[in-house]
Amino acid sequence: MQRVPFGRNLLDPRRTNNFLDSCAFDPKYAPEDDAAQQIRALGNDRQVNLVLTHSNQKEIDHPNTPADVKREAAGMIYTIETSLNLDEVARRNQIHAVLTGSGKPEKYAADAAHVFEAGKYVGYFITADQRILGKREELRRLSGATIFTPGEWLKVFHEAANTNS
Repeated sequence: MQRVPFGRNLLDPRRTNNFLDSCAFDPKYAPEDDAAQQIRALGNDRQVNLVLTHSNQKEIDHPNTPADVKREAAGMIYTIETSLNLDEVARRNQIHAVLTGSGKPEKYAADAAHVFEAGKYVGYFITADQRILGKREELRRLSGATIFTPGEWLKVFHEAANTNS
């Protein structure tokens, strides 16, 4: 584990699950677009374990998703949908409530599922979604997932690689 300020330890990204949000595949702004390409290359080279949640798969299958993203996603590991126990349902509902705020609940159900899954399977959640990023500390406390932008995750990856080489 990597030591960081405030007593939090970060897992080495080479030794944990790294959940890639569908919007992190191809962010539309710099520097996140370049960082996302580097992360995808690390995954393709099998230097890190990139995972998509089963709920992300539905987004990737959308007709507007670019063909190259669909092709690359097809070769990735996906979680499978399983039944949740009462505690897990309650936790996912809390995550959903945080993401929804005063918005429309149906609009944020998939995002809540993505974050929940990343926490359930002990991992990082890499996203460019500003709504999720703006609530990341509360979401981390509820889900256990550490949420990063592609650039932030890449920095943790390089620090861990340099420290633990």
